[in-house]
Amino acid sequence: MFKHFVTTSILAASLAAGTVFAADKIVLRTCNTQPASHPWNVAINKLNEIIQKNSNGRIEIVPAYSSSLGTEPELVESVRQGTLGFVVADPTVGTTFCKELELTSLPFLFRDTQHWKAVLDGPVGKKYAELVEQKCGLRVMAYWGGIPREVLSVKKEVKSLDDLKNFKMRLAASELKFKVWEALGALPISVAYPEIYSALVSGLVDGMENEMTSLVASKFYEPAKNMTMLAHEITVRPLFMNPKWLDGLAPEDKAAIEKSIAEATPISRQLEQDGSDKALAEMRDKFKVKVIEIDKTPFYEKLAPVYKQYGDSTGLTQMINDIQATK
Repeated sequence: MFKHFVTTSILAASLAAGTVFAADKIVLRTCNTQPASHPWNVAINKLNEIIQKNSNGRIEIVPAYSSSLGTEPELVESVRQGTLGFVVADPTVGTTFCKELELTSLPFLFRDTQHWKAVLDGPVGKKYAELVEQKCGLRVMAYWGGIPREVLSVKKEVKSLDDLKNFKMRLAASELKFKVWEALGALPISVAYPEIYSALVSGLVDGMENEMTSLVASKFYEPAKNMTMLAHEITVRPLFMNPKWLDGLAPEDKAAIEKSIAEATPISRQLEQDGSDKALAEMRDKFKVKVIEIDKTPFYEKLAPVYKQYGDSTGLTQMINDIQATK
């Protein structure tokens, strides 16, 4: 039987006392919004194999799925408070306590996947991780994601910028995301992830935006049969941990966790890319979703003021410039 688990009571007590686990086993609990079949969770299972090997069985991950331990904002807050081992999440859900977490959801911030990798795996990504830890109390252990987000609509096809006028767009509760889509003429509506399907069916929203794997995993293609290839965002999905808890571990345990996450990260990214390619083919060929190409040029001018306002309000203008200057 395990002597200690990374659960609410044990982890909170450990943080409060500033102590290090002396148990035979460390169990890291985790959860996210996605089902077990999603690439994130396939990667987390692989991470579990790697971490057990690197720790000689001392460290184990126990995953939960489909928001079963809370909504996405609650899961991020649980990691921040030290009551959940780690989480892979959309960082914008943490903007109620840290506006800097919205940075990577600026539209068209990354030119393509290669630029995304160059930014996040380079000096800018390291600097951003340091800023997030300082400002938000979360340690970015790795950047997962790397998949474009597209627009899915129920009835009205989005073929141009004009088609977004008064379009009821489901969004996560993010001030920046709301400003982005308002600037494009849409009417943003905040809907929790588990409630999106019913919102599409009922007409509460006209559509949504998300990455391909999530669209298929949650069967959003059933009520929404039109997909516009906007690629307005290339997802950044940090793997967050609590820095105080991590730094309180024995050095060999901390090193095993860091090494394992580094080894699992390229696996996760490849799983997401493969999953996205497969999901696009399924959406188009199997589920008969209409795929719509669009001219993105008109979007850039509309969004320039959003960039300026966000940079000015957060002090991140230089970091935005550094991202855009990265080759």
